[in-house]
Order: sequence, then structure tokens, then C-alpha cells
Amino acid sequence: MRFRYREYMGGPDPLAEPDPPPEEAVGAARALLDLIAQAPSADDGVGAVEKAVARYAEGDRSALNALDSPGALLGRALGPGARELWDRLDRADHGLSPRELRRLAEVALGEARAAPRPGPHRGGLRGDPGTDPTGRDVPYRADRPLDAVASMRRAMLRRAADPADTAALRARDLRSAQTEPSSGWAVSLLVDLSHSMAARSLHEAAVRTALALDALVRRHPGDRVQWVGFGETARETDPAELVAHPWGRVPGTNLHHALRLARAYRRRHPGLAHRVLVVTDGEPTAHLGEDGDARFSWPASPRTAEVTVAELDAAVREGARVTFFLLSDDPRLRAFRDLVVRRRGVDAVAADAEALAPLLLDSYLGGRPWPRA
Repeated sequence: MRFRYREYMGGPDPLAEPDPPPEEAVGAARALLDLIAQAPSADDGVGAVEKAVARYAEGDRSALNALDSPGALLGRALGPGARELWDRLDRADHGLSPRELRRLAEVALGEARAAPRPGPHRGGLRGDPGTDPTGRDVPYRADRPLDAVASMRRAMLRRAADPADTAALRARDLRSAQTEPSSGWAVSLLVDLSHSMAARSLHEAAVRTALALDALVRRHPGDRVQWVGFGETARETDPAELVAHPWGRVPGTNLHHALRLARAYRRRHPGLAHRVLVVTDGEPTAHLGEDGDARFSWPASPRTAEVTVAELDAAVREGARVTFFLLSDDPRLRAFRDLVVRRRGVDAVAADAEALAPLLLDSYLGGRPWPRA
């Protein structure tokens, strides 16, 4: 992924001045040099690889960029041992240091900030009501919980003031509980890691969006963010692991498990309002069984939809606001969208690869100004 970033990020190369090579990669490079030195003879191709690897071992991380399929060349000329050492070097070097990751995150944030917006959408995060009740009530609003006691009290006072008005409850009687603005947000970003994301060329946009969110959250120290990747199962991850994800043929879209991890994250941050942002290109096709093992089915089984929606309802009851960013117009995904947006506190936004980052980050900011570049 290190080298693929250079190909698709565009603009000035954020890794033009890379950090020194990782120690593990340097160790593999030196072992490879020893193996080449022991070979009875080497052709010109192996000699070029040797020179580049020697520069790399001395700290020049860019020395290997111009090599063309060196692993295959070494394997043919020197045998499987040389190929294994090259593969070991390659695996170790494809990771990003924390400083390089921050550079890429800042580039991704700058791109999202400069990108054109496709239009207004619902689901802003900041500016939403908080969750801590003040003990007072206000006129009813659909985005705030109904205060049943205050509503009945208003109805009783109305009937007492006007005995001719015998209606048990009128719309003007309805009240909502007043809440204090939250001091921060616990944000759960759930990213679909299924193979279809790569097949539709959506995976790179998802990774860039995660990196941009990482950079943006660092500008709001009162907020916390959780990254969850979900395929056949779900797991907590981080931007570095998303960058390195191989995007193989992962079966299943286990949103059920991802939402369960998001609910657990909220419990770890009880003082923060909870926001769940879901990036996916397909309907849920897997869920966790009672034994904790994944159940995959294509087409999706009714049981998968049932338990996923139940997990979503549980998250909403606990106070989460959930926004789905839907990256395809698949009929099955549309049907799932129509099912979940009926719920208060759940929204769905249609997006494509270019619009994903600006839409999601605008939702995170929710009307607050973007930080200065």
C-alpha cells in the first residue's frame, strides 16, 4: 500500500521524504546482500537489485522504487531463499510510520476540504442536542425525547384552565426533555472490508476518508473515535491497519457484529454522545450466531436482516445517532436502506468514491467551520 498511495493520492508526494527503513526490513536487506554475495555469479539484473538493496540497507528508503519485479528475478537467479528474503523485506517496508501516516492523513483531509459538495444532506453531528437532562422541558421536537410526564401535566393544566376543552391530549401539550449540550462525541466509524468494495474501486476512498477523519478528530481533543472494519466478522482497527488491509476475497458483510462493537465503545465512553458512521456498498450478508461464530448467506437470509436491525435499534435506544453512507445503488441495499431509515435517529446518504470523504466529514463537523489548513 505504501507504493499504491504514491499512485493514487495525486499532488505532491506526501512520502517524498520518507522515514528511515524499518529495522526488520533492513535486517532482511542485509541477509539478502549476504546471499547475493555468496552466489557464484550474478547477471546484470541481480547486480542492479544488489546495488539498490545496498543503498536501502544504508537508509535510502526510496532506493527500491525503480525496481521491476525484483522478487521474481531473484527467485529465478538465486532460488527460493532469495525470493523469501525479498518478500520479507517487502512486507516489512509496506508499513507506514506514525509520522508518515499523519502526512497521508493531512493530505486526505486537505483533499476532502477542497472537494466540491454534492449538496445538503441531513445527519449533521455537532449542534445536535446533548444527552444530559436539565430537569426542564421544552416544546416537543422530533429530534429530542418525548417527556411524557411534562406532556400530561400540560394537558391537565389546559383542561383545568378551560373545563370546556375535554381533549385528553393535544399537539400543543407535547413536551420534550431539555438536555445540556454534550461536551464531546464518541464516534464509531464502521468500514465495509468486503471484496466488493475493492471490485467497485471504492476501497481507496474508504481508506482516505478514514485517514481524513483521523486528522480532523485530532483537532477536536474532546472527541474520541473508534475504527471498526467488518467483513465476515468485525474487529476494531486503526487507520494504519486499514491502509495495510489486503482487500482479498472476504465473504460477508457483518454489520451486526460491527454495530455490537460500536455499542461496546459507547459503554467505554459514557459521558460522550455517540455517533455511528457506516460506510458500505452492500446489504448485510453475515451475522453472529448465538455461539459467536459468523453465519454467512448469499442471498442474505432473513435472520441476518432481523438481528442486524435489532442491533441497530439497540444502539439507537442507547442514544446513538447513526448515518449510513451508501456507496452503491444495488437494489438489495436500497431495500435495506428503506428498512432502517424508518427509525428515528437513523439516516442514509448516497455517496460515490469522490463524495464520500467530504460528505462524511461534513456530517462529523455538523455546521462547525472547517479548521484552517
